[in-house]
Amino acid sequence: MKSPGRDEPAPTVADVFGALGEAASALRSLVSHLLEEDPTLALVAAAGAGFIAGGGLTSPLGATVTSRAFRAAVANLGTFAALDLFRRGMEEGFGSPEGARAQ
Repeated sequence: MKSPGRDEPAPTVADVFGALGEAASALRSLVSHLLEEDPTLALVAAAGAGFIAGGGLTSPLGATVTSRAFRAAVANLGTFAALDLFRRGMEEGFGSPEGARAQ
């Protein structure tokens, strides 16, 4: 039994460099668009990237910021999941008198 994609030849070095060139071009376009549209966000992103590249995550400040950001992200995911369940329930009529009569 063959796995999908095994019949295709492996990419060549030229294919890989071509894909890297396309990715670099897309990144360049994204950065230039970001600089034009929202320079403050670009500055914050550059500062964050510099902090991470400089080894800031291993510092006590970096560990604190990372743990708090992770906790906030998990809390937000929980909130989004609960709101999505609530929205789906409302769309299907659960919790309303009309939805109760339909069941």
